[in-house]
Amino acid sequence: MRLGLKIRFLLAMFAVVLASCSGNEEKASSPAMTTAADFSASTVQQVSFRSEALARDMNLNVYVPANYDPEQRYPVLYLIHGYGGDEKAWTGLGIGKTADRLIADGKIKPLLIVMPAMNNSYGINSPQGKYEDYLAKDVVAYVDANYSTIADRSGRSIGGLSMGGFISLHTAFLHPDLFGKVGGHSPAIFVDDWSTTGGVNGLKAFLYPTDEVRRERDPLLLAEALDLSTLEVYLDCGDQDYYKFYDGAEKLYRLLQSKGVSVQYHHKPGEHDGAYWTSMAEDYLLFYDRAS
Repeated sequence: MRLGLKIRFLLAMFAVVLASCSGNEEKASSPAMTTAADFSASTVQQVSFRSEALARDMNLNVYVPANYDPEQRYPVLYLIHGYGGDEKAWTGLGIGKTADRLIADGKIKPLLIVMPAMNNSYGINSPQGKYEDYLAKDVVAYVDANYSTIADRSGRSIGGLSMGGFISLHTAFLHPDLFGKVGGHSPAIFVDDWSTTGGVNGLKAFLYPTDEVRRERDPLLLAEALDLSTLEVYLDCGDQDYYKFYDGAEKLYRLLQSKGVSVQYHHKPGEHDGAYWTSMAEDYLLFYDRAS
């Protein structure tokens, strides 16, 4: 009897473990397979997927609006974190709650907000990894394959804070076929003052190792060289920004304006911190997704 009980106990434990493993697999399955009934309230889904460009798994968070319906098509906003941040950064700034409120008030359309991990890459293809390809190819393709999206530039926007502002501008300027709107929020646009980032042997050596490479990466030089007439651009910066990124933002604004690009610039009270970006979150979402 004791042996029989022991065998039954082991079989029961095996069944529990098997059920637990099966549950994990279901949780990681394609979000697009989920029914509309599962989305009575908005959610933030934590996703891990394989990036071909980086040859490893990467994380991203996806805000899914309340009453998400896989039979409808939704605009997508890609929001990029700053240096030292991750895919949770914008959620920590309350972007989901702001979106909930604006959607409920009819001020913006229901949308998906995709927040990918970019590490400290500045979104460029470098010896650190092919992060430009990861974002423009892998992330966009994954989202379009697994969510009900408007899968063209009319339904895609991209924006980011600090380093994420650089990434967003760099990516949208090089891929205007993918994005219709782009925002740089306190964007890391350097006007040859590297004193706060390790001098010329610090960030500059990584980001712009040569003049030729700089022409391929610097949002200011890209804006000067490329036809960006199909883009809508939003720039802003706090007037007490420690890095003085308002200098680069204003210079980019004047340049785009001179070329006839649809661009706006907001120089508001605030520092280079979460309090500033949180205070601006409503304005950001209204730019990206204002209801008609």
